[in-house]
Amino acid sequence: MNRFLILFLLIGISANAQFNEKGNLYYEETIKAEAKTQLQIKEKLHEWLLAEFDPSNIKASKNTEVEMIADISSKIEIKQGNASIPMDIYFGILSSFKDNEFSIQLSHIDIGPTQTPVKINFPDFDAFKDEMQETVNRLSGDAKAKNQAILDDEEKIKSIYNRGLQNHDDMLASVKEYIAGLVERLKTYIK
Repeated sequence: MNRFLILFLLIGISANAQFNEKGNLYYEETIKAEAKTQLQIKEKLHEWLLAEFDPSNIKASKNTEVEMIADISSKIEIKQGNASIPMDIYFGILSSFKDNEFSIQLSHIDIGPTQTPVKINFPDFDAFKDEMQETVNRLSGDAKAKNQAILDDEEKIKSIYNRGLQNHDDMLASVKEYIAGLVERLKTYIK
């Protein structure tokens, strides 16, 4: 019985979703919500936002009959090696409504205390070394000398690069998993 109910719900809510391939991470999807009016969809989305996030972490910047924009802050567990680290995540949700469907876009996805944009690609090794050299050039004294020595040691800098690449891949996978789960919970709520 439950399988038929789940199948029925999945048929009632169909979607076309995607993450982008380059640049800063974003997600967009058009979700079919059969037999739901524009107003019903908007009301359910509003209810879901309040159920999913602490109201103090939601900042609505636009709320019209056909569109809603909200800035969200939340927490996410990011895998780093064998550990999971809690981090802040920030993103905007843009929703537009019409009868029987709505579109949702999650963009301006930033992470951590400095609200760093989540990028799809990690720089190649040479670009990474160039960025590190720019950072070292801004230092002075012992800090500059120590960091320049690390940068000049090919084995050490490759190890740092490989660790950074793995951490980036783990972070990106964690953020994508978080967003996919968020959207799935939204679809279930809207049903």
